[in-house]
Amino acid sequence: MPSTGPSPATPGSGTASDTASGGGPSGPEVNHHSGASATPLGLTAALVAVCAWGLGNTIIAAVPMTGMAIAFYRLGFASVLYTVILYARGGRLTSRSFRFGWEGGIAFGADIAAFFVAIHLTSVANATTISALQPLVIIGFAAVMFGERIRARHIICSVIATAGVALVAFGAAQSGNGFGLGDLMAVLALFAWAWYFIASKKARRHLDTFEYMTVMNLVAFLFVIPITLLTQDLFRTENQLSWTNALAILAIVLVPGSGHILMNWAHAHTTLVLTSLITLAMPVISALSAAVFLGQSVSTVQVLGIALVLIALAFVIVLDAKTTADATEPAA
Repeated sequence: MPSTGPSPATPGSGTASDTASGGGPSGPEVNHHSGASATPLGLTAALVAVCAWGLGNTIIAAVPMTGMAIAFYRLGFASVLYTVILYARGGRLTSRSFRFGWEGGIAFGADIAAFFVAIHLTSVANATTISALQPLVIIGFAAVMFGERIRARHIICSVIATAGVALVAFGAAQSGNGFGLGDLMAVLALFAWAWYFIASKKARRHLDTFEYMTVMNLVAFLFVIPITLLTQDLFRTENQLSWTNALAILAIVLVPGSGHILMNWAHAHTTLVLTSLITLAMPVISALSAAVFLGQSVSTVQVLGIALVLIALAFVIVLDAKTTADATEPAA
C-alpha cells in the first residue's frame, strides 16, 4: 500500500486517515499524532499483545536450540512472511520505509538476539523480570520526546508493579544462583527493548503497521546474520532445523509475532508510558503459562506478585481511560 506523508496534528487528536479508514491492527491507517492520549482499542491491542508475548516466552524456552539460532530462524521466517503479506495486500517497501523503520529494526534485532540467548542461559523468571524493568527506562523519554504527561500514578504504579514482577520472578528462582552471563544478556535486552519501543513509537508517525513490521523484521534479520555467523550457532548439531523445530519457530513468529503487530498498531492509539507499564504483566503471564504448559509450579510468593501487578495495572489503566474520556467528552 502506498504510504502517506506526515501531516501536522495536535496532541490527542486524530487525522483524516483515522476517521476515514477506521483501520485495525493491519488496516491502512497511519496515525501521525504523538499519541498523547489513550483509546480503548489502543489499550485492548496492547493488552492482547502482552498476553501473546507472555505465552511466547514459554514457547521460546521450550525450543531445544541455542538462543542465537532461534533468533536467526525466527527473524528469517518473519521477514519472508511479512514481505509476502505486505505485497499481497498491495503494499510496497520504499526508501522511505527504511528511512523511518531502520532504527526500530536494529533495536528489535538486538533485543531478540540478547533476550533469546538470555532465556536459554538463565531462568525464564530472571530473564522476564529484568526485561520488565523497561518502564523505569521509558518514562523519562516519554515525557521529553513525545510530550506525554507523566502523572504521579504512573510512577507509583510502576514501582508497585515492578515489585510484584520481582516477586513473580524470584519466587521461582533457585537459591544460590549468582548474576551470570544470562542475566547480563537480559540487561542488554532490557535497554534494546526500551529502544525498540521508543523507535517504534517514532516510526508509527510515518509508516502503517504492516509496512513497519515488514521493514523492521528485515532490518533485524540483517542485523543478526553476522552475529550468528560469528558465533557459528547454525553449524551446531542441536541447531539443525528439523520439522519439529521449524514448527516451533513458526509458532514463535505467529504468537509473540502477532503481539508485535498489535503493539505497533497500539503505539499510534495510546501513550508510550501506558504501553510500557502494560508490559509489566508479561512475566506474570509467562509464569502462569509455564505452570500450565511446562509443569512449573507457582509459589505463594508468585501469587502475591501476580496480584500486585494486576492491581497496579488495573488501577493505572482505569484512571487513564477515565482521564481520556473526561477530556474528550463534549461540553454540555
